[in-house]
Amino acid sequence: YEDVVQARAAAEQGADIIAVIRSTGQSLLDYVPYGATTEGFGGTYATQENFKLMRAALDEVGHKLGRYIRLTNYCSGLCMPEIAAMGAMERLDMMLNDSMYGIIFRDINMKRTFIDQFFSRMVNAYAGIIINTGEDNYLTTADAFDAAHTVLASQLINEQFAELSGLKPEQMGLGHAFEINPELENGFLWELAHAQLVRQVFPDACLKYMPPTKHMTGNIFKGQVQDALFNIVSTVTNQNIHLAGMMTEAIHTPFIQDRFLAIQNAKYVFGTMKDLHGEIEFKAGGKIEQRAQAVLSDTEAMLAEIEAMSLSTAIGKGLFADISRTPTSGKGLDGVIAKAADYYNPFSELMLPTQGLLGSEPRIGGFAKFAPPLAAPAGAAQTTTAKLVSDPNNPKPTEQWVKPYGDTLGDGRVQLSFTLPVALDERSKEGAKRLAAQMGLNEPAVVHCEDMGQGFSFYVVYGQCTHQVDLNSYAVVKPDYEVMDKDAINALIDEKMKRRMVVVGACIETDAHTVGIDAIMNMKGYNGHKGLESYHSMRAINMGAQVECEALVSRAIDEKADVILVSQIVTQKNIHLDNLTKLADLLEAEGLRDQIILVVGGPRISHELAKELGYDAGFGTKSYAEDVASFAIHEWCKRH
Repeated sequence: YEDVVQARAAAEQGADIIAVIRSTGQSLLDYVPYGATTEGFGGTYATQENFKLMRAALDEVGHKLGRYIRLTNYCSGLCMPEIAAMGAMERLDMMLNDSMYGIIFRDINMKRTFIDQFFSRMVNAYAGIIINTGEDNYLTTADAFDAAHTVLASQLINEQFAELSGLKPEQMGLGHAFEINPELENGFLWELAHAQLVRQVFPDACLKYMPPTKHMTGNIFKGQVQDALFNIVSTVTNQNIHLAGMMTEAIHTPFIQDRFLAIQNAKYVFGTMKDLHGEIEFKAGGKIEQRAQAVLSDTEAMLAEIEAMSLSTAIGKGLFADISRTPTSGKGLDGVIAKAADYYNPFSELMLPTQGLLGSEPRIGGFAKFAPPLAAPAGAAQTTTAKLVSDPNNPKPTEQWVKPYGDTLGDGRVQLSFTLPVALDERSKEGAKRLAAQMGLNEPAVVHCEDMGQGFSFYVVYGQCTHQVDLNSYAVVKPDYEVMDKDAINALIDEKMKRRMVVVGACIETDAHTVGIDAIMNMKGYNGHKGLESYHSMRAINMGAQVECEALVSRAIDEKADVILVSQIVTQKNIHLDNLTKLADLLEAEGLRDQIILVVGGPRISHELAKELGYDAGFGTKSYAEDVASFAIHEWCKRH
């Protein structure tokens, strides 16, 4: 159940909604597979048991996180009503549900699927499930700029279909996408215009906004930028259902790391721009407004054209997505049967009149009037996790082998980027592939390459790592001390030293980058963690950048320092090793080494390296003032 494991991980990373991709081709099956499945092609089979397993897993992780995690699946295809009913019974929150998508992109007969769509949407409406439509897919075949009006026209048609089925506006996840060619001048403005137009045309709808896919090239770094711009448009125009953009789009089904980075990207943009949409207005008569008006005008003309010829004829002429389908073509027509004179279906009568009364509250943030309880559900399936506490019945294994994880345990999938000092051609591309093989990667594939000019070329390569490591075969050297909070540190220094601890810090020799030493020493600190200057029991003296080792030692002697704190950011050609060795040797020569606690920090510093160089402790990234201060007082107490 790899999908369950990855869904739980995504929730812990910050995802609010988990969309489980269906196995390729299930939309064309005229039956619903039965039972739990552990295999699929590009996804997981949509079965009632799989729905139940995923819902239970998300309830469990939601209880742990203190928030409800929503679940999405697909009831498009030849089994729309059946899967809609399964989703209603197993408490799904959203369903992909769009006949137009099935007709155009899966070649499902339009008579069959329009009939099925009505009943399936009626079930979704009754169950309080939000539907998602697939207009975003139109832009994968048609040009996103030229065909923008076809998206809006389809959304208006889908809105009417939804209303006829009993769906309320807040249950309509009308789809659109960020798919304009990134090389088009002012493309971002046009994306902003399209998204804002949809928001204003459907003010109460629960809009679904899709990330770029068509113009993702395999350049994962550019892809991350494209996704960030998509995130900006989404938050500025107040979209509701935001599909996380994957920088590896067009390369493979997302790895767990891809989702992690995508969620980080979205959370950063959404957080830093949280209220921007309420602070800006669009210039009257400006480019964005003019573009929106042009798309709206084209949409009105298209709807008038469809009204004159009929929707089925319009689809037959390829007005949507530049793909033509006819009423008699496609899969599933043999399932369309004329109703007998005495045919009776009680469900329409039972479900449609109750809309807005029973079970029809949509489950989405911003619209939800209730959320399922966060208490652990009775009888919920429990996911097996590794035991992290000592258990005599489960002794610690003697070996713990691990290898990289892509999307399946043990697959060894890794992503590698590098530059070669040669121009790009077929020989250099093959060379990049062979280099990856010599690094120990099986089945290496160059997924992206570019010529960088001046005889350089850039490559992104994927492969399967053949190596693995036993985590229990080695010891990790780290300082042995308890990290305390600021108040506890101050109290301990006052109690044990009965005076202020003196700390002298600097970036030594040629290093001019003070970001590290400032983060630890200065009053404001870093990332919400106050620096040593804010500790009343410490006197912190920050000498700044490019301080010669001799000057640092002299100042430490003058100040009667208890601690010398050194930051080394610049590490080219291992210059930091020379600098740190020089300082340690000077202290040794002055006979001060045993009297002063010597600490070093920097992005390439480890405790093990620091000890090798003669220091008492080393701190790497994500270290704060309380880490350094806790070690300092612990070490002082140990010596005295």
